[in-house]
Amino acid sequence: MKTAHEYKLGSWDLTGKRVLLRADLNLPTIDGTVLDTFRLEKTVPTIEDILTKGASVTIMTHLGRPTSTNPELSTRILKPCFEKYDIPISFATTPEEAATNNARVVLLENLRFFPGEKKHDASFAKQLAALGDYYVNDAFGTLHRNDSSVTLVPQLFTQDRRSIGLLVQQEMTMLEAILMPPTQPLCVVLGGSKVAEKVPFITYLLENSRTANYLLGNAHTTILICPAMAMTFTKALGQPVGMSLVDKAGIDLCTQILARAKEIAGITIMLPLDYQIARDSIDGPLENVDANAIPENGIAVSLGPQTIARYSQELISARTTFMNGTFGFFNRPETLHAMGKICKAMTQEHGKESVIAGGDAVAAARMLGCAKNILFLSTGGGATLAYISKKPLPGLEALRD
Repeated sequence: MKTAHEYKLGSWDLTGKRVLLRADLNLPTIDGTVLDTFRLEKTVPTIEDILTKGASVTIMTHLGRPTSTNPELSTRILKPCFEKYDIPISFATTPEEAATNNARVVLLENLRFFPGEKKHDASFAKQLAALGDYYVNDAFGTLHRNDSSVTLVPQLFTQDRRSIGLLVQQEMTMLEAILMPPTQPLCVVLGGSKVAEKVPFITYLLENSRTANYLLGNAHTTILICPAMAMTFTKALGQPVGMSLVDKAGIDLCTQILARAKEIAGITIMLPLDYQIARDSIDGPLENVDANAIPENGIAVSLGPQTIARYSQELISARTTFMNGTFGFFNRPETLHAMGKICKAMTQEHGKESVIAGGDAVAAARMLGCAKNILFLSTGGGATLAYISKKPLPGLEALRD
């Protein structure tokens, strides 16, 4: 089961059975409105496969990062999205309600509305496990989590009744083919804000570059740092950041990364030459400023034109390109201009292998009309980074014999 090629659902007799499906339907939303349905689209084949085999399915997922009940993050808002794929769906607010629902497809309320999901609670796991005769994890984007639905629930099913889904299988196969190892040179674009979440991946790139150059002598990896993460690196260098978001816990990590990169041949870390900033708040007026001239009331929200040109040049020169994380805001399309330019540069030359990873990054690329030329769009963010860095994924470990 433990490789992408050992998918068990195809051999199961599911006639009259119930399948408990852990999906990743953490779709990007604004004010309770779904912006992009890509993750659902990628899960539909598994749902249809289960139904075709005569089973009913209860779908469980999280949505956003609520710490308590929030109507704007209720999975109820996903129901119309299923209609787009001709999947009639019923909704259940609790596991108890789902247990008595006889519909072919039942969608459970947001798992993170239940304290037991994040607390790794055995009683909550038993409640969920009671909803199925078989367990399928098709939530690639959560495989790096240790949540109850990801690690505890599958252990309550015998080994012959738990499996990965078609989406997870595809993710593993494609990531292995494109990025493990990548065709050199490799150019990586990193956005988002949390440095700590990407440190293991950056460290992997550093060490992998050193090994590749020792063995081959011709490998090169370029890491292009984007806002908001770039602000933590900028702070580590003692340069002005204005009112920009800084991951204070990551400042020392950034210092260590920059120092380590200088010691290793074949790797380059680039920071922006200029930024698009907003004045006073992220909703404030926009302008471009040099990287060393961010004003005290400035917030770096995206890349400036000099950086777009320089980063694009690096991407065009690479043979493999990879992006994780966004820069800019969905509710301010003018801040996404740079991301669109960078996405297009990822595939400007023919013969490239390209990957964009993460729900928001994929949603932005699709919205900007540049996703169609990307070789592979990964539903995982942190899980993708962990997988290609060869880190253990708790969600996969829980399915082992």
